[in-house]
Amino acid sequence: KFNPTKYNFFNAAVAMNEYSEPPDYSAGPVWAIFDAGAVEREKWKVAPPHVDPDGYFFSAKTLAELAAAIKNPYQAKPVDGAALQATVERYNSFVDSGADLDFGKPQPRHKIQTPPFCAAWATPLVHDSRAGLRINAQCQVMDMNGEVIPGLYCAGESAGGFNQHGLGRCTTQGYIAGKNAAAERPDR
Repeated sequence: KFNPTKYNFFNAAVAMNEYSEPPDYSAGPVWAIFDAGAVEREKWKVAPPHVDPDGYFFSAKTLAELAAAIKNPYQAKPVDGAALQATVERYNSFVDSGADLDFGKPQPRHKIQTPPFCAAWATPLVHDSRAGLRINAQCQVMDMNGEVIPGLYCAGESAGGFNQHGLGRCTTQGYIAGKNAAAERPDR
């Protein structure tokens, strides 16, 4: 995956969360970069109607041409061709060495080297647990049999079963859980 201004999307996210550098909330989408070799291996169909050429999928003969072609209505910054080239070269060096120094991916096997090169808009979720704790409408945690565990509440990203992310759900569930927990102990 490629972030237009940073070599490593996930490191950029960690740095933002750690406040080790000013956050950049307008970097735009993340792009999955792959080549004709991946298309052939995976038997992907990379032509309309299977992909949307209207700002979500691009292909080109060189990485520099690919970087110049990538334009998306949600993208706040252009893709830096030198950064894209360096990112792909670094990844390819991991294939040569057999060790992914950025993500610890076990034995990277396939270089990105065979034109045409492709970019597909990716939407990773770096938050939310779809497999979090099961709760009821009162934000009470439920056991494996669907029974309430007395005195245990859960809200936000640790509650599972939600397909939306954002502060609205966290705030609402936090209010519900807090109100119900406080009602259990009126003496406090």
